[in-house]
Amino acid sequence: MIGRRVATISVTETDSGSARTLVSDSPWFQGLPDAALEQLVAAAQIKEVASGSYIYQQGQPTTEVFCIVTGRVRVSLFSPNGHEFALVEREPGTWFGEPGLVNDEGRVIEARAIEPTRLLVISREVVLRVGAEHPRMYENLFRYSQGILRGLHELVGGILFYPLKARVAGRLLHLCQEHGVPNDGGVSLDIKVTQNDFARLALGSRQRVNRVFRDWANRNLVETREDHLWVRDLEELEQEIDLFE
Repeated sequence: MIGRRVATISVTETDSGSARTLVSDSPWFQGLPDAALEQLVAAAQIKEVASGSYIYQQGQPTTEVFCIVTGRVRVSLFSPNGHEFALVEREPGTWFGEPGLVNDEGRVIEARAIEPTRLLVISREVVLRVGAEHPRMYENLFRYSQGILRGLHELVGGILFYPLKARVAGRLLHLCQEHGVPNDGGVSLDIKVTQNDFARLALGSRQRVNRVFRDWANRNLVETREDHLWVRDLEELEQEIDLFE
């Protein structure tokens, strides 16, 4: 699978202020001295990624780490026959690509922009140089990685032990928490998420996901309004998961 070419530009004066904020707020770099933060900022670039373009693909080594400035990034696994399972969708302010700091082997997951995205990018060599001078960075990365691992364990547990309806409900609840806007007594998503997206997020076929949403629509629990999902009652949606616990 080949991603489209992406454009890279140097950080401008305006971008430098944003880069400094993103670096200083990063959970990876908390507690590092100002000189180390400035070293990271000086090495940063901005990468413009078109919607649908790959940031990295399975089998490719990564020589950079990334922070999302604007846009969204989907991290996925692909089967040999091309089926996609979306592990997580990354939001602005999120840093990723840390496995590339351990080795330069090919990645086992893929990262793709699902809307026009701007990334702050720092080379692996610069980050490793800072880490060698300031081991506190690796303490931060250990804690961060444990949080990511816990989330993956919860996700795998849901896939193994919960039926499709509960998995879709869990993904929809998470999106409502991240992107929900109060509307008409319920909550509307301020991003567009298709049933194909939910099939990838919940590891199910589009036909089966369609049946889940049709059931919710018949119960007036979830509706599609102008291409955006509306949920009447988040607590009732949560019960779609509780039924199977």
